[in-house]
Amino acid sequence: MDCPKLISIFNTPKIIWHQTDNTIGIRVMLQDVKDYFLRVEADHLRFSTILNDKEYYLSLYLFGSVIPEETTHVNLEREIKINLIKAFKWLPWLRLQDNKEKCPYIILDLERLYEPSWSKDKRIRIVVDEEHTIAKYARQKNIMIDDVSTDDEESNDEWLDGEFF
Repeated sequence: MDCPKLISIFNTPKIIWHQTDNTIGIRVMLQDVKDYFLRVEADHLRFSTILNDKEYYLSLYLFGSVIPEETTHVNLEREIKINLIKAFKWLPWLRLQDNKEKCPYIILDLERLYEPSWSKDKRIRIVVDEEHTIAKYARQKNIMIDDVSTDDEESNDEWLDGEFF
């Protein structure tokens, strides 16, 4: 049975988003918006407005959690900027929405690509020293590495099998 495609009576605005270590910035690209509705929950964002007799509606299930009480938004007449505060700071979001499907109206802001703040700090250097291996660390800390026995070797507790069976 072929079902007909669902057709929305609402328009979806273009969204440009970016992230930092602590925030998610969303730009709703609609000009000359006077009034709009915005509701932010921990994992969900809803936006709606009427512009030139067209109804716009946006519902996003977010990739990560945000703190709704700390959300700020401002109408700049050419766009609406929404600033969300991440609940788990310093964890990068792979995408804006929870679902993996590509949405044509959501665009990553290429002028503000995410780069962790710790990677910008020149004082922090991650050095991989080949001299320090797990085996050397285990010897220094007197850690016994448990070897997995094979079928050829007899394990230490196989004699118990004969005692009880």
